[in-house]
Amino acid sequence: MTSVLQFLAEGITAFYLGHSLVSPTLPEMMRDVTKATIQYQIINGAPLEVQWKESAVAQGVDGRSWIPDHPVDVLVLTERVPLAPTIEYHDSAGYATRWVKLALDANPRVQSYLYQTWDDIDDAQTGTTRTWRDRILSDLPQWQGIVDKVNAGLPADAAPMQLIPAGLGMVRLHDAIAEGRVPEADSIRDFFRDDIHPTDAGFYYVTMIHYAVLTGKSPVGLPRQLMGEYGAYPPVPKDQVEVLQQLAQETVAAFDKPD
Repeated sequence: MTSVLQFLAEGITAFYLGHSLVSPTLPEMMRDVTKATIQYQIINGAPLEVQWKESAVAQGVDGRSWIPDHPVDVLVLTERVPLAPTIEYHDSAGYATRWVKLALDANPRVQSYLYQTWDDIDDAQTGTTRTWRDRILSDLPQWQGIVDKVNAGLPADAAPMQLIPAGLGMVRLHDAIAEGRVPEADSIRDFFRDDIHPTDAGFYYVTMIHYAVLTGKSPVGLPRQLMGEYGAYPPVPKDQVEVLQQLAQETVAAFDKPD
């Protein structure tokens, strides 16, 4: 994975598009940590098809009308989960391609990303969070399949879409907690407020992964408290923040250069 962006350079803009795993917490945290101009379109629970067809009712801005008049350097998309039925019934790759081509028409040098997420934690049914962890790994080829199909439909001179391995980051965090390496955490559920949505600390961790991918820089050493639209998010505990930052960096480095 190669970062072609210098997010700390003046004038860089990004657009996030997705559902409640984008929140708006993720783009707000990214806005603060990168000091970049970041807009978003959010429709909770929506696949990319609905994001395209019903963009006018989204939270944030209407991407279909906004992007053509506001060229962006970075486009980050995510798809609804569970992923397999969404791919089957909502043409995930086709609508992802539409969004990328919309951004390409406004800026031929745009870099697009697909944000890999995760499914519901199902330990109430299975008795363990391990099944959730393993499902993230088994779903990875489906996420990569969307990326590959998008890239097959792009112009030859377009920057290829890349995957942001946030789901793999959750696997790494899950395993680190199980090994006792994450202070103040006994379970992956400590980073979730329900079966699927991260806490503020969980979103902080996801933000560190996005930062590492989009900037090509390590998140180690970044502030432990980030600002949102309505004020500061709670600070990540001092003894936890460096571990989360290091796990995020390891996730991206391992995905970039697998064994």
